[in-house]
Amino acid sequence: MMSACRSFASSSRALLAAACAALWLAPAASRAAPERADRPEPPASVAYQILDESQGLSLHDEMFILPFTHADTYNGARSEIVFQLSSKQALFGSRVYFAYRQVSFWQAYNVKDSSPFRDTNYNPELFYRLRQRPWSGGSLGADVGFEHESNGQRGDISRSWNQFYVTPAWQRDRLLLRAELRWRVPESEKSSPLDPRGDDNPDITDYMGNVDLHAYYRWANGRQVHLMARGNLGAGHGFASVNFSRRLPHEPNAWLVLTLSHGYGESLLDYDRKVSRVGIGFMLSR
Repeated sequence: MMSACRSFASSSRALLAAACAALWLAPAASRAAPERADRPEPPASVAYQILDESQGLSLHDEMFILPFTHADTYNGARSEIVFQLSSKQALFGSRVYFAYRQVSFWQAYNVKDSSPFRDTNYNPELFYRLRQRPWSGGSLGADVGFEHESNGQRGDISRSWNQFYVTPAWQRDRLLLRAELRWRVPESEKSSPLDPRGDDNPDITDYMGNVDLHAYYRWANGRQVHLMARGNLGAGHGFASVNFSRRLPHEPNAWLVLTLSHGYGESLLDYDRKVSRVGIGFMLSR
């Protein structure tokens, strides 16, 4: 078992190339099915999950599992599983929501070190969702809220921050543009590096910046691209990612996803480390 996992990890790039070629470049005829997997969606009102206003418990941000990813050098093995969970709950039938997101980096193929979770980021938030209004040929809305994000660790690998934010979102037909404008709540300075109180990462905004920009576009056949960029241009630090997704055959609520990313802040643990990653897997909400 151990030798098989090591062999799988060592051939990571070849496996990714083969998977991408087979799943993205195969002729349309070879994917034909009695019911079209890429049947057109309504052209005028594309439902992006991040804008959903459902009451009770509902999905929130993208949920995915990438069974295989490859990243350049960092602490630990380069091949790992990455997954994200996200949901929200409307409170008392109002437009106030409690939401939770979690992203984990699991070195499942690093069996020599007992397949550890390298990092997990926990992100609870509370926000008010303003009603969408017609604007410039589309609809404009926004969330106003507060969030905490941390990796639940101690000592010199502890990372956390608290933020107030506003996230305007504008949708026109199949295009969605979102921005997260945030202000970090100041924290006191640590008396020593191992002090559990005080700021774990005082320079995090030098790398993460104060603005995240998102652009989504969904074609009539259900394929979607999601671009994201953030950073601090003044400090010369940034991060960008792109996700391509397409519906899986006979699966109305599951999509194949290919993701590429590069820069600082992929995770809280790596906020000051530049990481490049490519991954392939499955998306359960988008």
